[in-house]
Amino acid sequence: MIKKIPIFLMTTLLMSSVLLGCKSNEVSEQTNKNETNTSINESGFPIVDEKITLTMVGPHVGKGEWKDREYFKEMEKLTNIQFKYETPPRDDFPTKKQLLLASGDLPDIFYASDINHQEQIKYGGNGIFIPLEDLIDKYAPNIKKMLEERPEVKKAITAPDGHIYALPSVDDQPSYWHMWYNGEWLKNLGVTELPKTTEEFYNLLKRFKTEDPNQNGKADELPLSNHGGVGEFDSYILAAFGLTGSGISLKEGEVVFSPVQEEYKAYLEYMNKLWEEDLFDHESFSQTNPQKKAKGHENLIGVFADAHPAFVLGGSTDRTDNPVFHPLTSEFIDQPIVPESTGIGHGTFAITKENNHPEASIRWVDYSYSIEGADLLHNGIEGTYWEWKDANSKQERLIKDAPAGFDSPEDFRSSISPDWGIGVPIRRFAQDQLGWKWGNDKFGLWVREEDKEKLIPYETPVYPSVYFKDDELKTIARIERDLNTYVTQMRAKFITGESPLSEWNKYVKTIEEMDLDKLIDIYKKAYERHQQNG
Repeated sequence: MIKKIPIFLMTTLLMSSVLLGCKSNEVSEQTNKNETNTSINESGFPIVDEKITLTMVGPHVGKGEWKDREYFKEMEKLTNIQFKYETPPRDDFPTKKQLLLASGDLPDIFYASDINHQEQIKYGGNGIFIPLEDLIDKYAPNIKKMLEERPEVKKAITAPDGHIYALPSVDDQPSYWHMWYNGEWLKNLGVTELPKTTEEFYNLLKRFKTEDPNQNGKADELPLSNHGGVGEFDSYILAAFGLTGSGISLKEGEVVFSPVQEEYKAYLEYMNKLWEEDLFDHESFSQTNPQKKAKGHENLIGVFADAHPAFVLGGSTDRTDNPVFHPLTSEFIDQPIVPESTGIGHGTFAITKENNHPEASIRWVDYSYSIEGADLLHNGIEGTYWEWKDANSKQERLIKDAPAGFDSPEDFRSSISPDWGIGVPIRRFAQDQLGWKWGNDKFGLWVREEDKEKLIPYETPVYPSVYFKDDELKTIARIERDLNTYVTQMRAKFITGESPLSEWNKYVKTIEEMDLDKLIDIYKKAYERHQQNG
């Protein structure tokens, strides 16, 4: 029998003039501010017996309106909770979000709204976002279980005042931004083992440049190419020299600023060598992503970074002959380093003070942190985007062909789920937790095996996503505004030879004079608080 929980109307509201020192008590009481006499079911479906309507704001991306998407329709059937949606275009959403928060014209729920740490602290502290930890403890068993199983997630989402104001997206299976090799070039040159050191990588790039791997009889090969500089792949090259990030990072457990480390200088020397020998595409700092991809479609690129190799090289998205880059070692490290994929996305779900049904709301979102609910959110119901290969065994799923009017099954999926191109509240479980596998996702299965072999074994902790105090944020903004610009400009100049690396000491001195010590101190203190949290 389903248990009922009565919810009674409070007789007084919190005063808006409460002093700042009382904020912690204010937000603790905020969850009870707007309770009604509606009854919710403690477990199972529906969540409420009498239908309720809430308002939800989130960024629009993909095909079709949210009110027409299968996921929200199915959740309404299950829960008896319906929504009125306001979904500005994704590119306009940050501005719309700020207008809503500043004006007080609030929805009941912010969904997939990328609520950053600063917004959580500001609008949680003044009571606009209500604290969620008590609601999680009482009404959200799936979220509670996740936080117990993965305490680092709880650390990452708990604000300095001890409250949780927004829920995350969480990936249990690491996911990466990949570098890829042109498999056709490897085959044409008879390469059967990928480089594992910086020297071996350099030698292969030399072969790409001089041995006509695209077999067109022209010296037109671009061994390594990128767009917008080196940002798409520099984490892999930096890691070869022992650094886990291009800015503030962890080095043997200590907080450091990578661009002044000796390892960073060695990285710049290496990249300059590739540039000077024409192994690194000289248009990489000026060309656009489409321009890079056009070169790839002409089979001119040997190594690159992208979400999928077919996006650059063309051809079928099922191809598994363009191998994932193997992390490298150098004179600085004898074991490869792969910057850790934490799998934690922030600020995907928040409940505002205007919400009269916070308990029902947290129960609604809690389902997407279960295996069944996450499956529904991402893949939809059986028969729409996917079907069982054998309905009796239910061991293997097949992705269906896209209906008319859609470019691909993935394009079609964007019309049934909000989990497409934005960060939604979800726990994505590892494949071995699901009890089934994709039967026709040849590429996905192959990439997971590549990751298991080449990347996951070498994961190394990175500087985590932490919360800063208001005064710290102001200082960071003041220092990093000019510092980051200078570092980015000098990185390009050093790599391209516009500035010689003989000016390294002058470069470091300039950075140190930009209040670098104060910046590092702030990041160290925030890191220490983060480590002590939870």
